[in-house]
Amino acid sequence: MDVLISSVGAKNDGVFNNADIINEAINSVHQAGGGQVVIPSGGIYLSGSIALKENVDLHLQNGATLRASSDYDDYTANHNIKNLTGGEVDEFVLPQRAFISAFKAHNARITGHGTIDGNADGFIAERGRYIHKMRGPVGGRDQYLERPFTIFMIECNNLTIRDVCIKDPAFWALRTTGCNRLLIDGIRILTDLMVPNADGVDIDRCQNVRIVNCEFITADDCISLKSCSQTSQYGDVADIVISNCIMTSTSGAITLGTESVGDIKNVLVNNCIVKDSHRGFAVRAREGGTISNVRFSNSLVHTRTFSDMWWGHGEALHVTAFSWDDPAKGTDGNIERTYEGFVRDIVFENITCTTEAGILNYAARPELISNVTYRNVEVHMQKESKWESRIDLRPNGIESVLHRKHNAFEIVNTDAVALDNCSVIWDKTTRDQYGLAVYESGSKDVKITNFAETTRGQ
Repeated sequence: MDVLISSVGAKNDGVFNNADIINEAINSVHQAGGGQVVIPSGGIYLSGSIALKENVDLHLQNGATLRASSDYDDYTANHNIKNLTGGEVDEFVLPQRAFISAFKAHNARITGHGTIDGNADGFIAERGRYIHKMRGPVGGRDQYLERPFTIFMIECNNLTIRDVCIKDPAFWALRTTGCNRLLIDGIRILTDLMVPNADGVDIDRCQNVRIVNCEFITADDCISLKSCSQTSQYGDVADIVISNCIMTSTSGAITLGTESVGDIKNVLVNNCIVKDSHRGFAVRAREGGTISNVRFSNSLVHTRTFSDMWWGHGEALHVTAFSWDDPAKGTDGNIERTYEGFVRDIVFENITCTTEAGILNYAARPELISNVTYRNVEVHMQKESKWESRIDLRPNGIESVLHRKHNAFEIVNTDAVALDNCSVIWDKTTRDQYGLAVYESGSKDVKITNFAETTRGQ
């Protein structure tokens, strides 16, 4: 069964709230056994919260725009994440609202060449020079805990999201939690590069995931793999393939961890391009989890430094392990934030980096990071921005920022790091702004073979 929403009363004037009409169409198609709910091309279909159902394909025609309301009252209580899941997902450290959400919507799809507009402009309280200040509802909590996810899919197996453009999310653009057999193919996520927390794709405790052939221009991380504290019932993050993607970010292109209470394992990143980003590929173990068996390969990474209002500081490749909060001081969030994270068996190979800040390996103590290999990694070091050098270890409640020169390869408090057939090429005009090709401190079993260092330029 297929339903064209314009044929059942939907209006494309960008003003009328079409939520009731779209939800009724989704319910009708679901009850009929499945099919498409079609957003037609032309005009703007404004809507409050929408709940997708099993076997339903929300299909956006080429030229279609489905826009999220900027009115917090349009995110209805019955579609609040806690209520939608019957209390199974109740995250007090993250928002409960979503524009498009689903729970146990197996075989659901979001497809087509149209646009899902998160309407970030409607949530901006004050435009900043480097980052915007966002607004929450009157009488609400901090805006971080109130802004809606654009899409939040929970425990939806065999889920497909293909070809759509997700534009201007007000918070994370696409979050999936507890989904098994997930395909994200050919989508574009385009955000205002100064909207805080405007992640692209956040994969939380999902398994058997493919993210392929996508383009991301996002303020926060383009792709983030997480194992969040309030979703432990869905297990670890495992068996993830990210391939053939092009990414630009004011924060990081691909991040594994930060929220990593559970384990993240068996991840392949291949054939990707990172352009003009604050951080390239990052493994950031926090909150007690272990990140292991990860391979980044055959990629081009270009990073530069942005304002320190954003985490990161221009490093192309990043591996860190700390506690998020200082255990001696406690935490105002989860108790897990006082636990240290662990990193095991990470490989970076056949990667060319052009970077202001090199490659960072840094742990609170050597036991936290072990067996990190850099093979055929070429690092071009060149200062491009106006920002002073700084080593950004956030989130880290003990020592968050170090104010000193960058080194090309920084290896601090780590165990069994190998540099195999790697090279550093310095730009002569900015060489004096950097330290060493390889800097080691407090580390064990560092092996360097076939290493080359050259300087180029006038």
